[in-house]
Amino acid sequence: MSAKSFSFFFTLLLVGHFAMGQVDTLENSVEHQKFLTMVNANREQSYITFGSGLGNLEPLIFESRLSPSYFFTGQKRSWALVLNPQVQIRMLDRKSMPIRNPSYKVYVTYYHDIKFWQTSFLKKLFYRNALWYASVAHHSNGQDGSFYSPDTTRNVNLENGNFATNFLEIGVSSYHLEKLGKNNFSIREIKAWLEWHPPGWSINEMNDNYGYYRLYAKAGFIGPMRKRKDDAVNRWLQQSSLELKAGWIMGQMNGASPLDMSHRLVIDITYKYYPKWFDEVAFFMRFYRGQDYYNIYYLNGELTQLSAGITSNIMNFKKAVKYLK
Repeated sequence: MSAKSFSFFFTLLLVGHFAMGQVDTLENSVEHQKFLTMVNANREQSYITFGSGLGNLEPLIFESRLSPSYFFTGQKRSWALVLNPQVQIRMLDRKSMPIRNPSYKVYVTYYHDIKFWQTSFLKKLFYRNALWYASVAHHSNGQDGSFYSPDTTRNVNLENGNFATNFLEIGVSSYHLEKLGKNNFSIREIKAWLEWHPPGWSINEMNDNYGYYRLYAKAGFIGPMRKRKDDAVNRWLQQSSLELKAGWIMGQMNGASPLDMSHRLVIDITYKYYPKWFDEVAFFMRFYRGQDYYNIYYLNGELTQLSAGITSNIMNFKKAVKYLK
């Protein structure tokens, strides 16, 4: 990790230390709880997979991500600051079970509600409740070796090659709660965001191959979209969610054309099941196709993977139903 990246990383941690000391300032109003429910829904969850799944990912014991979050908010209901440090690892299915160089991410994110949304035409085009957010983030692998292998010209150094980038992210999320009788409900989300890696915020070796502009959109559904006649199907869907995410990577990517779907398109589909007997954990199945998200491995070809595992459940459904009206 370069000195510049380390300084950036350290600064974010200092902000997070201040944030953690302010957790008790949360306001208990209904509107504030609705806002915090939407913030929680935006958070990235911790998870662990069972093996490497199906696809072209090298054989793994597991892939996991630890993703805690720390909140800071004032006496007003409409904003929050969140620190989200993440560590992601891949343990190889080899002798001694070695671990690939971890991915380290830190997000400092400012969230704010959109007050005019509920009185404008936007609530008809999208959903009734909405917020916007802006993040400053860091992503690295903690290594300081040469980006390319010393004995070759353009082969990436997967052993200890340095990977580090800082970026900005800005997005909008919109939510809707649909009640389906006394026992069923559906929570729906639409989200769009832009990721930008400004000039000079990444190591030079990434300039012509990473893609510094990224546009994403997501649609998420928890519970049945409509009430069905079969109660068993309703109960299963009530404990299920489906998330559909698509992205497009822009900028220089090893000479790929601006419309090259094979290099620029990202597809990420996740199904989750939330068993009642496992309150804070969900089982998931995920299909991912696109640029590898695991630090310097983005240069190791496109990743196609179908995986399954366990993820944290950060959404309290009872509170969500109470506040997202």
